[in-house]
Parts: sequence; C-alpha cells; structure tokens
Amino acid sequence: MSDNVNAVCRDELLEPFAAKFKAIGHPVRLKILCIIANQDVPCVGDLWRCLNQPQPVVSQHLAILKKTGIVSSEVHKTKRVYSIVDPFVKELVLSIICKIRDDAAHEAEDDKQTPLSPV
Repeated sequence: MSDNVNAVCRDELLEPFAAKFKAIGHPVRLKILCIIANQDVPCVGDLWRCLNQPQPVVSQHLAILKKTGIVSSEVHKTKRVYSIVDPFVKELVLSIICKIRDDAAHEAEDDKQTPLSPV
C-alpha cells in the first residue's frame, strides 16, 4: 500500500467516521434523519408519528444521534425541534434522499414505457 493511503487511512482518522456510520446505520435512525432533512421544523411528535413508533423509542434513537453530534435540538415555543448539524452526515442523507427520488422517477418512467402484455 502506498504511503499516501496509509497516511489517510490511519485508525485515528477513520474512527470518527466509523462512529458516525455506526450511529446512522440503524434503520430507525436513518429514517429519523431523512424525516428531519425533509421537514421544515420537525419536532419529536412529528418524528414518532411518522415512524409509527412509541415516543420513548424515538427519544432513545435521538439521544444516540445527539450524543454523536449528528443532530441538535432547540426549543421553539412549546416544541423541541431537531436539525442535522453534522455537515458530512447531512450531505450523506441528502444524497440518499436524492437517490431514492431519482430511482422512483426512473421506475415510474419505466412503468410508462413497458407495454402491457395481452391477456
């Protein structure tokens, strides 16, 4: 392996990224991040309603995302509002959303072009 690769791929440099991937790797947490990225002012009530999960479950997942510095929360009047504050994770989540939308659009286009077979 070249010295350049060894310099970039040192454990101490990769560890923060591994921690972020571990935190966002759970399907519920990834969905939480997608909801936060897609809504203007997502509060915890919006999150647990969208996820169809009990509030304590959503709060536990949010606590993990907050602990790793991926999301933060602010109180707006009577609501606690969440946002993605880690730019790396935010870009990753937005890329995932974009890919899902592109795939859905291509699938819809393919469905329009596929002729129906006679019965």
